[in-house]
Amino acid sequence: MAGTGIIIERDSNGAASFARIDLKKYGKTLAPFFKKAGVDIEDIPYNNEFVDKIRRAEKQKSKKIDLQKYGISI
Repeated sequence: MAGTGIIIERDSNGAASFARIDLKKYGKTLAPFFKKAGVDIEDIPYNNEFVDKIRRAEKQKSKKIDLQKYGISI
C-alpha cells in the first residue's frame, strides 16, 4: 500500500515475492524479528569516508570537458 511504509512486490505470475519496509517507520517494531533472523539493521555497511566524498562531489557544479583535447571523439 502506498503511503503506509510497506510495499509488496510481485513476481511475473502476480505472487507476492518481496516486501519493502520503511525501517525509519517500522524499525523498532521489527527489530526483534530481524535480531532472531540474524540481521543487524543498525549495522551500516558503508565506509563513511566514501559516503562523504560522494556527498561532496554531488554538491559540486558540473564541469565541461573538451574530450577532443584528449583525443576522444564520440
